[in-house]
Amino acid sequence: MKLSLTKRRVITALAVWFVTRAVLYLIATEHFMSTYGKESVGDVSTYLKWAQDSLYYGHIPHDTEWQYPPLLAPILVFPEWLSHTFGIHYLTGFTAMTFLADCVITTMLIWTATRRGTWAGPWYWILGVPLLGPIVYGRYDVFPALCVVFSLALLGKGLPLVMADGSKGRQLNNRRWVAGVLIGFGTAIKIWPGLAVFGMPRGKKGWQTIATVAASVIGTIATLSFFFSGTLSFVSNQGGRGLEIESIWGIPFVLGKRLHLEHVITNKVVYGSYQIVPDGHGLISFVVSATYYVALLSLAGGFALMAYWWWRKTWRPAVMADATFVGTLVMITLSRVISPQYLIWLLAVAGFCLLYKDTTQRRSSLLVLICLPLTQWEFPIAFQQLLHAHLVPTLVVCLRDLLLVLATYFGFRDLWVSTVDGPFVPPRLRALISRGGSSADKAATEPAPGATVVAQAEAEPEPVVSTTSASEAEVGESVETDEVEAEPVHKW
Repeated sequence: MKLSLTKRRVITALAVWFVTRAVLYLIATEHFMSTYGKESVGDVSTYLKWAQDSLYYGHIPHDTEWQYPPLLAPILVFPEWLSHTFGIHYLTGFTAMTFLADCVITTMLIWTATRRGTWAGPWYWILGVPLLGPIVYGRYDVFPALCVVFSLALLGKGLPLVMADGSKGRQLNNRRWVAGVLIGFGTAIKIWPGLAVFGMPRGKKGWQTIATVAASVIGTIATLSFFFSGTLSFVSNQGGRGLEIESIWGIPFVLGKRLHLEHVITNKVVYGSYQIVPDGHGLISFVVSATYYVALLSLAGGFALMAYWWWRKTWRPAVMADATFVGTLVMITLSRVISPQYLIWLLAVAGFCLLYKDTTQRRSSLLVLICLPLTQWEFPIAFQQLLHAHLVPTLVVCLRDLLLVLATYFGFRDLWVSTVDGPFVPPRLRALISRGGSSADKAATEPAPGATVVAQAEAEPEPVVSTTSASEAEVGESVETDEVEAEPVHKW
């Protein structure tokens, strides 16, 4: 029996996924290449400590390393419950959960690809995960990525509604409500899924989805507060973080230490990450503090640009995934902290972007793909050398961060060009600015009242009165000023 082209593609994708993931699972559970795997899943021991000492008893850990919204708590408790109930080792249970999350993401991407006929998205995820390494199974970041991919599939018409007669003519009903709840769940696990709101249209349904996201986040945190104490402690812990050595703000100090240009400490853990710590209170301390505030302002400016784009954009379905991807790039690149697992976020969203034939993020997705093996080499292979500012790993991280900066620039530029008509400053705003300037110039050149003005008034002939009344002129000006260009209407 000859299989169709679509079925052959599905079988091939699933086969490659299974082979690559089997290897990653064995590495992550320390059954194969145990030394390498132990480094990649090192945070699981921290999760186990939190689960055993605090979370299992309903308390958020009193630990500065706890940097996470509260929905992560039940996720980390579940493997401990499996250990108590069935005797399954915590590492095995946690890795099985991340493995299943990877499986669902792959299924969603393949299912959507079969409906659209574009296969770049599934292959991007299938091949990208091994390039990043077993850390994908050693961190919980795959869970919020699952929420985002699932919600994008619902919003992007990726799931068909199969009728009783087998037809697939209709889509899921009320999918925006379910998608909003899923985005809210992802935000309550890790903040970044909330950036999906940038992809929503400005119409009624878009605002409904945004309101659903907000209600889901607030409701989830409020509900968890009945089961766990200290659910908002992550806010203060996040505020205490400094410049992490792998970020675009921290790596120049590591390079400077290597070149003996300044005195900083790079191998000290502060608030859960290796941060730049000044060695003394001189000029270097001032520079580190100044860079810290520049990083905060840059991140605020990046989100302000995204908000400005959202106000100007025209909407189409691909914008949901593209805007989520660009917003995530802005958050990661300009943040004070860049951890290797953050690239899981970009990997998942970029995979969904490539399911759209009219996506604008192919160039940025390629740059992110190049970042993956560089990140795996930096962590865990050369991380100890990076802590001591060895030259080669420092240059590798510099290159990776430069690629992320380029991906962010091209991502925002390509998104803007494809969705915004006209110049960066809209004509109406430019007219308002120029009108204010011309009025000021006119006031500056206007002669002072006095005899000269009276004499000129007496000398000048009486002006001819127009047949058009002043009220008609005012109405015409008002109509011209208040005219708004209608935004294209798209069916959701």
